[in-house]
Amino acid sequence: MSSSRVSKGRSSRLWRGAGSVALGVALGAAALGGAAGVQACGAGSETSGRRVALATRLELEPSAASGFQTAAGWQVTLSKALLATGPFYYFDGAPPLVRLQRAPRARRHALLALGLGTAHAHPGHYQPGNALGQMLEPWSVDLLAGASDLPVGEGVTGSYRSARFSFAASATGPLAAELGGHAALVEGRAEKLGEPARIFRAVAELSDIERSAARGEVEGCEFSELDVEADGRVTVLVNPRIWFELVDFSQLEPGSMEQPAELSPSSQPGIAFALGLAQLTAYKFSYAADVSASEE
Repeated sequence: MSSSRVSKGRSSRLWRGAGSVALGVALGAAALGGAAGVQACGAGSETSGRRVALATRLELEPSAASGFQTAAGWQVTLSKALLATGPFYYFDGAPPLVRLQRAPRARRHALLALGLGTAHAHPGHYQPGNALGQMLEPWSVDLLAGASDLPVGEGVTGSYRSARFSFAASATGPLAAELGGHAALVEGRAEKLGEPARIFRAVAELSDIERSAARGEVEGCEFSELDVEADGRVTVLVNPRIWFELVDFSQLEPGSMEQPAELSPSSQPGIAFALGLAQLTAYKFSYAADVSASEE
């Protein structure tokens, strides 16, 4: 058997073993693929309420703006963070609770091969409930360029409690050309005492993310619970620290600005990055009413 076939088989086994469990307590909870079907807002839905317009905005988690430290002790500073986003949905079901478990014995070897350990956070059973709102258009954003406004969504009045974040197979919008066929493209610098700095470039295709989040849909994200009664804006805070929490940068070459070290999709850094993108704790939703509209 050729070495390329052996490498491919080993990578596939790692995905099957590690992709079926969460990355660890530091990540908060595993992505939940294949959740119950989403009900459409408005006519034909089990929900009822007055229609509202929901502007949509993506922002970088403020604590990550000047860099962040991972669980493995790497200080990471990003210079680029592009995402190809898909539809978002908002539900009245509570986000899943998280409880600590140990990985089954059969999966420990795959986890250890990735350097992920065997304890993991397991989300409680998640019931999305009724879909109260949605933003359906794929888009592309640069998290480091400030707040990015996405196409306007819609919904009905009610109590919003959880959400679904999703990635797109191919980007549309202002950064489609730069993203190409990638669902995520991130560049930066990772530093750790006693280690040479790593200048890196990480990319993930939708197929990479789908290995731990069905269809690239990250289920059960927290939506700061609130009764939505009027037009307003849904803001999604994205925390890239979660993406890199368990990436072992020591496995990368130092790289340079001209030629950054690539996170190979079949390597521990590449697999851990793709799994990190699928973690529900990386995306937090909130809502603010449109004050000007409520005063009319």
